[in-house]
Amino acid sequence: MSLFPPPYTSAGSRAVGIVANAYGDPYSIRIMQGAAQELVEDGFHAVCCMGGFPSAPIFRDEQGEPCFPGALDACILLCETLRGSEAELESAARKAQVAVTLGVRFEGVCSVTANVETGVFQAVAHLVKRHNRSRIAFISGPDGSVDGERRLSAYRVALESLGIAPDPALLVAGDYETHSGREAIRQLRQQHFDAIVAANDLMAIGAVEALQEAGLRVPEQVSIVGFDDIEEASFAAPSLSTIRQPLHEQGVSAGRLVAQQLSRTGITRHEVVSAPFIVRESCGCASAEASERGSHPPGPNLDRDRGLLEDALRELVRRELTAARLRRELARVAGEILGAPDYPELAAAMTDVFGLLGLKRFWLCIYAGGQRHVRVVLESSGRGVIFRHHSQPFGVEELLPPTTLNPEKPCQLLVEPLEIAGEQLGYLVLEGNVRDAHAYLELRRHVSSALGRLAYGRELRRLYASEKKRVHRGP
Repeated sequence: MSLFPPPYTSAGSRAVGIVANAYGDPYSIRIMQGAAQELVEDGFHAVCCMGGFPSAPIFRDEQGEPCFPGALDACILLCETLRGSEAELESAARKAQVAVTLGVRFEGVCSVTANVETGVFQAVAHLVKRHNRSRIAFISGPDGSVDGERRLSAYRVALESLGIAPDPALLVAGDYETHSGREAIRQLRQQHFDAIVAANDLMAIGAVEALQEAGLRVPEQVSIVGFDDIEEASFAAPSLSTIRQPLHEQGVSAGRLVAQQLSRTGITRHEVVSAPFIVRESCGCASAEASERGSHPPGPNLDRDRGLLEDALRELVRRELTAARLRRELARVAGEILGAPDYPELAAAMTDVFGLLGLKRFWLCIYAGGQRHVRVVLESSGRGVIFRHHSQPFGVEELLPPTTLNPEKPCQLLVEPLEIAGEQLGYLVLEGNVRDAHAYLELRRHVSSALGRLAYGRELRRLYASEKKRVHRGP
């Protein structure tokens, strides 16, 4: 297949997938927001697939191999979050009509990557030379994270270049979530260490919390460095020194690369963005420098910086309060969703959710006739949600019934695979901007449980009817 297909025509759906295996983490959301914004401005539907790769049927072909839905004209892959093997990722990327990878490069596939090696070296060298740290632990990403392997390799190379032999006892596996940073500290307590570099900020923040609970002072006794520079890094206590990735900008770059390929204009194969080391309090530098400045009267620049920080903090608090209120409202209607005895009642319960999330459109699709076809059972009607009792099945690779999306009215869609106990049930498609993904995660869980309950009830009724017939016929 040619890397660049023939010039794109408006006859297609103009849909681009942004694929991640993450539910609500700030890293994925910031990149998705940047990519979706760029794509919609360029006239494409942005289809944000927030989980399921590569196990969900929408990401498998008839032979069971990883691929992307045929309805997507292109795909942007957040490789750091995708848990498939590197071989699976590369194979799926090559099968896509057009693909852009973030965080990893495959030969012949366009990509956006950060200069991880330089950023990690700057951080490790800073800890060694500025703070005399020599026992530097590392909390790695999960198995199967291609970009996580790059960060781990960069850490090892940085130590060796500074004359420090990496100690396997100081390497702890994480999963990019806060709790694994806390767990890493429990594992490291038996070792001597004076600094930690974490493969992302959430794990670094979890490590700080666990150290403080154990009575260890950060940064006086242990220096901490994260990776990504998410919003929480600036407002942590102490504020987190980290290696910055321009997340929103990477998403915009990926969206632009896709648009260039589809239109065959100004094509760029690869973009590399800087990942500088950002000094804050958790490594020990910023707090020391702040104390040295304490005897000097604040100047206009310091007052301005304080004002900007206060504005940013107020905005963060406002968003958190809004998200918390939304989650409370979802919890309120969760009982109605979980207790729905049939699809019409589930539609009634979902009508409340439709309003809460401010969705423009909404589809609930379940697998039919195996897992290669799907049909819409619930769909928004403008003001609520209705049950489609006799909807026609369509191929799973289409995602939505043909002609559902208007090429002349680009929009943002979120695709949430539904499963319970490993059983694939279907998926949700929500039309609305990517914002509080935690609310979508809660909705996905509630709807998955409701579908599982309905399927279990149908099976019980079938078994009861079969047993009743058997007893009626007699021995």
